[in-house]
Amino acid sequence: MAETLTFGLKALTDVWTGGVDQHCDSLHETGLLGSLRWWYEVVVRGLGGSACDPTDNSPCRDTDHCGACEVFGSTGWSRKIRLQVFGTSGGLISSPLNKGVEFALHFIELRHICDEERWLLTKSVEIAAKWGSIGGRTTRKPQVRKGVGDDYGLVFLKSALTIKCNQDKAKQYLSGFRTDVGKAGYPDLRCFFFVRGAFLWRDQMNALMAREPFLRGDRGSGNTPAVSKKIFSFQTDSGRVWGYAQDVKMRDEITKYLRTEFGAKARIRTGEEVIREF
Repeated sequence: MAETLTFGLKALTDVWTGGVDQHCDSLHETGLLGSLRWWYEVVVRGLGGSACDPTDNSPCRDTDHCGACEVFGSTGWSRKIRLQVFGTSGGLISSPLNKGVEFALHFIELRHICDEERWLLTKSVEIAAKWGSIGGRTTRKPQVRKGVGDDYGLVFLKSALTIKCNQDKAKQYLSGFRTDVGKAGYPDLRCFFFVRGAFLWRDQMNALMAREPFLRGDRGSGNTPAVSKKIFSFQTDSGRVWGYAQDVKMRDEITKYLRTEFGAKARIRTGEEVIREF
């Protein structure tokens, strides 16, 4: 019998999952699943494993794949889980996840998932909910003009299962997969920085990106692909900032800057500190 890994959540802001004509007209589970896969890859890399970028030119194929593709699938290798989203009444949700909506993520087992995989999924959702964000439109910058820099993608984790696993077991599990994928600059939890209790306005974000150009995004063109920003800021929930640097040295320079900017009012963590709290 297929088992299910369930997380109870509440939307602190609207959650953008995609739609036509730039309108999130309904819930698109694929948008959520893609976002959560991204966090899973971040955790895998942060624990010393390798995770490909499925949008890159050389993603995993068949049985020669990374630890993330083992669960989420790749060309020639079917995924192990299906995501369904339920409301508090117990029925499937089809409408957008608007602010205030309570919902449950159900990861339904299509093929057997081991405790290490369950643990990695759990940590991925926990980090996204507590420190990060999910879905799209999270690159908007807070500004006074409403409707332009509004927050998206913040959720509160209400409940999750306790998985009988630990970090050492997860690392051992990940060592058994492809190791020649991933490259410098790919999001690695060890290079992340997180802030709770404060946020950066648009001008402050621009100033920080001027200091650290790696954090900047690029809209792209016909000849070059678009590149997302690596720093995200939100006013909701007393303020939140998260992002990632190219390496630990840059991360430390950014966290030093943020501590000077925010003072004692903010909780600031590096990704390595978050890993130690697992």
